[in-house]
Amino acid sequence: MTVALTRLDPHIPDPIESRRRAAGRTVRAAYATIVFGVLAFFVVYFGRPILYLGGPGSVSSPRYLVSLPYIVQINSITVVRGGSVKAGEEIGRVRSPQHDEIVATYMRSLADIAGRKAELRVKARVARESLDAARSHLQLAEEAVQLIATSSAASLNYRMDMSRERALANKAVVSQEAEAAEASTQLAALDEFSRQLSDRLEKVESSFADGRVFSPIAGIVANNPARAGQSLVAGTPIAEILDPTDVFVDWYVPNERLSDPKVGNEVFVLFGNRRILGEIMEILPVSDVYPGAGSSAARERTASQIARIRFSPGAHPPALNSAVDVHMHYTQLSARIASMLVKLFGLDEL
Repeated sequence: MTVALTRLDPHIPDPIESRRRAAGRTVRAAYATIVFGVLAFFVVYFGRPILYLGGPGSVSSPRYLVSLPYIVQINSITVVRGGSVKAGEEIGRVRSPQHDEIVATYMRSLADIAGRKAELRVKARVARESLDAARSHLQLAEEAVQLIATSSAASLNYRMDMSRERALANKAVVSQEAEAAEASTQLAALDEFSRQLSDRLEKVESSFADGRVFSPIAGIVANNPARAGQSLVAGTPIAEILDPTDVFVDWYVPNERLSDPKVGNEVFVLFGNRRILGEIMEILPVSDVYPGAGSSAARERTASQIARIRFSPGAHPPALNSAVDVHMHYTQLSARIASMLVKLFGLDEL
């Protein structure tokens, strides 16, 4: 038996057709979203280098390395990474066998000089005290030679003996005078050398300051300082101090660019959701490889030029050593459009 179904009201929508139309709209919306998303990705990815120049950077400040010119062993450290220190504040204590050896060498040299000076003083005194007797002997020998010269009874051998005696007396006087003068000269030279050694020893002792290590400036401890018990070779940093009053960004400018950045160009420093306005203050005449993580592990990183950026007045810079991205728009139009989009989506600086 065939049953005919008739709709009660043609204005009432069919539920099956309604579900089909709703599902179709959802599928078309999802498909359009995917297509336009992929299209937008390619437009942004390939069009970005035409709109602005972007590259990595690092927030930094003047660095002061605290180190000693000796092999040292750390006895104690009173600072930690990220801690604040004041200028002249003690940050640790060390001991140095090398410093002790240098001091001992100076002390041995001073002791040798003192012994040499004592010998010279003895020689100088002996020469001065015996000089009068030698001169009297010389005068007596000269008088004897003069008497013999006026006498005809003296033999030739006696005359030769007296002349030899006068020569020996004259030699003794000259030797005593020369020894006294030379001893005085050497004593003066040794006094000057001893003074120089004493000054150097005092400088070594004052610079070492009994093993106390002080901070040269007021700042922030950057890296992990040395640990107690650790031994360091000469010149190895015990701690690294950053000056928080002079913060800047070192921007590693990509080598592939449409135009070179110039001093005075405005840039945007991106840190998370923050966009901080800055200005290029200096183009460094050196190139270096960005120390942070590269965008591709397989791609070899090359050295690039470094531009130094200062933040605009009133801006709150990120933490020191933070990795940031820097964007420099080629035109004012692209910069305005980017600012409008950032404000539209609420991505402006917090």
